[in-house]
Amino acid sequence: MVEIKNLILNYGKERVLDNISVSIDNGECVLFTGKSGSGKSSLVNSINGLAQRYDNAKTRGEIIIDNRNINDMELYQISMIISTVFQNPKTYFFNVNTTLELLFYLENIRLSREEMDKRLKEMLEVFDIKELLNRDIFKLSGGEKQILCIASSYIAGSKIIVMDEPSSNLDKESIDVLKNMIAILKKKGVSIIVAEHRIYYLMDIIDHVYLIDDGKIKKEFSKDEFKKLSKRKLNDLDLRDKDVTELKVSSLGDKGEFEIEKLCYKFQSKDRSLALNNLSFKLGKIYGIVGLNGRGKSTLLRSLIGVEKNSEEIVYFKGKKLSKKERLKNSSLVMQDVNHQLFTDQVINELSLGIKNIDKEKAETILKDLGLFDIKEKHPMSLSGGEKQRVAIASVLCKDSTFIYFDEPTSGMDYSNMIKISDLIKKYKSNDKIIFIVSHDYEFLNEVADAIYEL
Repeated sequence: MVEIKNLILNYGKERVLDNISVSIDNGECVLFTGKSGSGKSSLVNSINGLAQRYDNAKTRGEIIIDNRNINDMELYQISMIISTVFQNPKTYFFNVNTTLELLFYLENIRLSREEMDKRLKEMLEVFDIKELLNRDIFKLSGGEKQILCIASSYIAGSKIIVMDEPSSNLDKESIDVLKNMIAILKKKGVSIIVAEHRIYYLMDIIDHVYLIDDGKIKKEFSKDEFKKLSKRKLNDLDLRDKDVTELKVSSLGDKGEFEIEKLCYKFQSKDRSLALNNLSFKLGKIYGIVGLNGRGKSTLLRSLIGVEKNSEEIVYFKGKKLSKKERLKNSSLVMQDVNHQLFTDQVINELSLGIKNIDKEKAETILKDLGLFDIKEKHPMSLSGGEKQRVAIASVLCKDSTFIYFDEPTSGMDYSNMIKISDLIKKYKSNDKIIFIVSHDYEFLNEVADAIYEL
């Protein structure tokens, strides 16, 4: 059981959580949802003790787990009860080999080899992820890394699992795996606490939903109450659709100015490769790129940009063959993990990085359109995951690149900010640019894309 009583959390002078009180029974699944930056991740990291002990947050009130106040427990003691699945799976890993990563916690608590083998076998019966064993973690896709994190939490045998945006980089099939895993954990009496924007896969599992707004619990819903909310009402609350969204955008159409005569990339596994021939894209269009996790969507972007050394490409633009160097010079990218592309000490400075004579009026307009203007002087790394994503998007839109690439730009994004990003990308598309968007977010692609290419 988890009991949160009158929790107040501050980072320095900034109050992030304000008088939160929640009770979660054994075997319950609870969803915390709401706007990006509302305090969901801080609440999750308060429950697992990281906010207080790692992020230097100051708290008042009580958090009781397994009948013990976490203020009276060491972090390792908390970790033996609670497992955490982070929004960014890269913060989770300690090994390069995937199988060693799955067994890492079990080795640290000194389980026997026989018990480790038993737990691994049981986990593989729940998750059909044999293809992820004995792999190089750095060669996994974002979705595959997240599945590995979830599997590691399962194999640890924790009584409580907290998850921060666990579906943000997953395709539909992987989300089905996640959904089944949560359902099985719940049946086994494990308490599941999820902070999430993509909510449809949880509708048959949740017991309670808490809407977080500005660090407070704005509303509480039972499962039945929440399932009765219409799509319009959900959107008014800045929430995503509770039903599966089908992709409604058409496939590639007419021949365009950007032509891929040949693109070939061989993956480390000898039987896997990325091979494209005779594709073309038109100026002035926004293209969504979809496909299952591990199909090579991010690799395709890196190859088109010209930074994938092991890829062979023959690419033309307006009839002229473009080298890797020429494509790189004319490209901008928002990465899947935006922490790799935030460098300055203020949001406003991030937008001008690498740009001579930036249009300040344009930059401020973009910040306002993305709801970032009021935090323009904050350090980018102090922001929530969704806010960081919007900062990276803003910085790319300030550049005057011919080819603009987005890799999962709405992961961890609430409904209203997803619409803002969609509107802004459409606003800044023009007849001298082509925009490519890799995404599993069909709600977003239905709003923004002109055509779809499926790998």
